[in-house]
Amino acid sequence: MKIILISLPAPFLFEPAVNPPLGIGYICSYLNSKGFNNVEILDFALFKDYDFINSNDYLKEIPLDADFYGISATSSVYHWLYEISNFLKENTNGKIVAGGAHPTSMPKQTMMDTSVDFVICGDGEEPMYQLISGVKFEKIPGLCYRFDSDFVVKTRNYCKELDALPFPARYNLDKYSRNIDGDKALHLITLRGCPYNCAFCDKKSVGAGVRYRSVENVIAEIDEIIEQHGIKGFVICDEIFPLIKERTKEFCDEFKKRGLKWRCWCRADLVNEKVLTMMKDSGLVSIQIGIESGDNDVLKAIHKGSNYEINKKALLACKKIGIPTRCNLMYGNPKESLESVKNTIRLVEETQPDEWTLAILTPVPGSAIWEKPNKYGIDFDRQWAIDNHFMMTNRFSESGIGDVWISINGTTEKEFKDNLEYFVSELNKVCPKKKKVQDTAQIIDVNKVKVLKKNG
Repeated sequence: MKIILISLPAPFLFEPAVNPPLGIGYICSYLNSKGFNNVEILDFALFKDYDFINSNDYLKEIPLDADFYGISATSSVYHWLYEISNFLKENTNGKIVAGGAHPTSMPKQTMMDTSVDFVICGDGEEPMYQLISGVKFEKIPGLCYRFDSDFVVKTRNYCKELDALPFPARYNLDKYSRNIDGDKALHLITLRGCPYNCAFCDKKSVGAGVRYRSVENVIAEIDEIIEQHGIKGFVICDEIFPLIKERTKEFCDEFKKRGLKWRCWCRADLVNEKVLTMMKDSGLVSIQIGIESGDNDVLKAIHKGSNYEINKKALLACKKIGIPTRCNLMYGNPKESLESVKNTIRLVEETQPDEWTLAILTPVPGSAIWEKPNKYGIDFDRQWAIDNHFMMTNRFSESGIGDVWISINGTTEKEFKDNLEYFVSELNKVCPKKKKVQDTAQIIDVNKVKVLKKNG
């Protein structure tokens, strides 16, 4: 039996081929461990010719002799799931399985819109194995499928014992550009899920609970990578890494023993000078913190669980300890106004992060804002997004920060755009971009921000 796992094109990314695809890497290694060895990974991020992708010539790269095709999709690449599944349905007899964030959040809609035969909601390793092994559909956790003229939709499947999973397959490492301080690096996860409830996050795919890998299991993966590839740089791509202080300390002790260089994502309310000193001493070379806003009303509206002072304290602590920091900001959240923008500018001016990034709010399926926009004072046309295969959920676009396809109650379209232009202009004045903290540098061109219309 031949299985092909596909990571979709993302031509809008500044540097798409940074990481080997981790999710399908886990599925590949899991299938291998169960005796299915004819498994291929096709990562379209490696095709950097955007004209090649946009011309549909890329479809010719897909082998047509597989029994199963597994495709992982987020909302921003959903268009290519639609395109590839239709192509496969017309040209092969293979069964098409969709998984990942978007199909998990909208399983029925995905099956209605595309030519996929199945959707796996949640963690895909065991359901994919059972599916290709011939287990009856109704017995497979998380498997959604067509039944007569209707659809069977199941709840999200969770893998509770993460240590039981084999380490993810990673191929063609020389073709990926992830590095730390000029040395080759790889990304990994130490947990799945997130305990927080930010209104802009697709909680349906992330999951409310947190499932942890043991420190021993993660370190075993790191040791294997060091032994096989000589790589000692790692980016921890957990939703939030230092959730438990004692666990973080255990990791830091092990990282220090091995002389690792590493990075992670974090929240402002989880770090202080003591924790940051420990992390830096163990090889932390930079950190990315989701600040989102410097306005307390906005932070409260999006259920961030932080405030101006918490954000300020965290950013200043990073600066005092000497940890290069990327400060992630958002524009267009509920309660956004010229005043809130000025508060965020003031926070950045007072803390002077090494790098800041900005994104326009993009409602994605599975998020609270997508589900109940009126509750948050946000207006957008959900059906229009569906009909356009979510092409507008690209958070970067030509502008580098995304396009505008929402409205904030009480704010005119002109005010929305004027406030955005002011925001970027002032950020550049009070905190000019000093250096690239991580692999990719954001290039912002406000003049290229498009205000998308239903007919546009």
